[in-house]
Amino acid sequence: MDYVIIKEDSNQGKIAINKSVFQAITEITLGDIENIVTEPAGTFSKKPVIVKVDDNKLKIETDVRIRYGANVNSTCGLVQSKIYENIVFMTGCRPSEVRVNVTGFQI
Repeated sequence: MDYVIIKEDSNQGKIAINKSVFQAITEITLGDIENIVTEPAGTFSKKPVIVKVDDNKLKIETDVRIRYGANVNSTCGLVQSKIYENIVFMTGCRPSEVRVNVTGFQI
């Protein structure tokens, strides 16, 4: 499934959001967070942001590198909360999972 159903019982039909919208929101959010560097597309044959929809549940996974000297736990916690907050604010959807994978450090 490539979309999340927002409202199903409408007289005009279903209201849904494509998962590419969630990917774009996540990428924009990552660009605004200090102390992280996103993995460029194509690194290890993987996209830096993966959005999955299973049983109408939204799951987001992203790969980042942490700037040397930054606290990894607090930075990853900030990334998770900002992605979650922005998706809820912009779409009204609540992700069931936001996973941050640290792939290395930027010196």
